[in-house]
Amino acid sequence: MQNVLLPGAVGLLAVFLWLQRKPVKPMLSSTDASAVAQLNRTQLELVIEAERRSKTKDDDLSNWTRPVTVQETISLQQALRFGMNAGPEERLLAVRQAACWGHRSVLPLLRRALHDSDPRVVEAAALAIEPFRSSPHRKVPQASRPPRNVSRMR
Repeated sequence: MQNVLLPGAVGLLAVFLWLQRKPVKPMLSSTDASAVAQLNRTQLELVIEAERRSKTKDDDLSNWTRPVTVQETISLQQALRFGMNAGPEERLLAVRQAACWGHRSVLPLLRRALHDSDPRVVEAAALAIEPFRSSPHRKVPQASRPPRNVSRMR
């Protein structure tokens, strides 16, 4: 009797689990992907159009010149600060101008732009701050070595 109960219980369990399984999803009856292709083309056109707009904005800075006098420098710094307090397009333009200028006085502005809410501003600030990512000054080699008992001298 024991030899029949154990295989019978296993068989019933297998039938129960087989009946409880999830139904297999049928394959697609149509593999027409034209709607997906059209959506991809539309999204690609949006990306290309955005790149064209950004290139025209970069062209606006092509005739930009660096300040020569102290008054021009001060007015540029004020304009950059004012631009950073305005909307996202103005912040982006201010960061791009700061990148074109490339002076150390814009580092606080660029560091502030790294924490901006607009990802375009953050990306432009990261690219603008890249040339400054090194040691600030070169170490001057020591002219001569210190005396042997320097630890006792101090």
